[in-house]
Amino acid sequence: MTAGASVLVVGAGVAGLNVAHQLRRRGVDVAVVESRHPGAGASHGNAGWVNPAQAGPVPDPVLLGDALRAFRDPDAPLRIAPDALPLLSPWFLRFLRNCTPARHARGARALAALGGRTFPLLDQLAEDGVEFTRTRTDFLAVAQDPDAVQAYLGSLEPLREAGFDLPTTALDGDELRDVEPALSDRVRAGALLRHHVQTEPASLVAGLTAHLRAGGVPVEEGVAVTDVRTRGGVVDAVRTTAGERGVGALVIATGAKAAALTTRLGRRVPVVGGRGYSFDVSVERLPRASTLLLDAHVACAPMVGRLRVSGGMDFGHGPTRPDPVRIDAITRGAAPMIVGADWTDRRHAWAGERPLTPDGLPVVDRLPGYANAYVATGYSMLGLTLSAPAAEALASFLVEGVRPAVLEPFRADRFGPRRH
Repeated sequence: MTAGASVLVVGAGVAGLNVAHQLRRRGVDVAVVESRHPGAGASHGNAGWVNPAQAGPVPDPVLLGDALRAFRDPDAPLRIAPDALPLLSPWFLRFLRNCTPARHARGARALAALGGRTFPLLDQLAEDGVEFTRTRTDFLAVAQDPDAVQAYLGSLEPLREAGFDLPTTALDGDELRDVEPALSDRVRAGALLRHHVQTEPASLVAGLTAHLRAGGVPVEEGVAVTDVRTRGGVVDAVRTTAGERGVGALVIATGAKAAALTTRLGRRVPVVGGRGYSFDVSVERLPRASTLLLDAHVACAPMVGRLRVSGGMDFGHGPTRPDPVRIDAITRGAAPMIVGADWTDRRHAWAGERPLTPDGLPVVDRLPGYANAYVATGYSMLGLTLSAPAAEALASFLVEGVRPAVLEPFRADRFGPRRH
């Protein structure tokens, strides 16, 4: 790191804000720039789940069927725009090659190792004075089809091997309704996970931003990085919409847009945006548990007096804005499974790009060929769960110069040779 210059973190979602927080805890001079406002991307409209015990990589053998459905079923959880296939097909081929039991298990073990610090670091944020909402509650994965639950329980085996206390047998519908009365009679089977935290993502983003600013860390909004200046394998300055500035080190934490900057450094990290959707509905009584509807691939989360419903994974479908067709499809998937919700009272519709890699694992590393350029992205739907432990390890790497072993599976060079 260049003496006398601060670390510049690009991106003020949970990934970038956590990196800045961990660096500041180590006494590093750090600043954050964000092209829009903190939490403007995938950090805003997600389900607010923090749960390392259900954190598997996105490529999954089940998704092979979903990928085929995507071309003939408009309600399929996965949707691919036909005109995007020529550009995205190399990425999808790599993604599909990772949809095997062995690769899924290997990825789950890597994520489990990283997630071992998730809950302690959530406590650390609170102890450091970051104000945000969090509630310890149950997590349910339920389905109309018992076979879907058995497949889900099987997918948890690598996490059990990693030491997580997870169920091995399914509960029937009546047992599940004893835990969560908001489940309908259509729910026939499910799994109960006890160690889960439900948070409100906007509160975490706001709390981290306020805490950093109070501690003297600039978090600048409306400032985009447009170019990077390097000399001899060192990033020494960036060009922004607010002018050029020198940097001691650069951390790229811009989610699905990370490739735009890494490409300027000769390394195109294969991160693409998988668009998800969410909305909130009013309920007669707020559910107690956070619930994954396995049949529909829909998440339901109690949040600020309403039920947040989120789902969908779209690729190449035009501008990032809520699509009423997709919102209706998510509603059709969730409504038969949940009682007491007013599905006509849908508010706060949101769409955002989740950053995805072909193997479903994040990229948390120093960029090959550079002494002081780092990247933290690719958390898919696990940003709230994994960004804090990843930030802790990356901050250690930046300060001490030695890659922590827990980051080995998330190397930037795992995708192939450097590209100019």
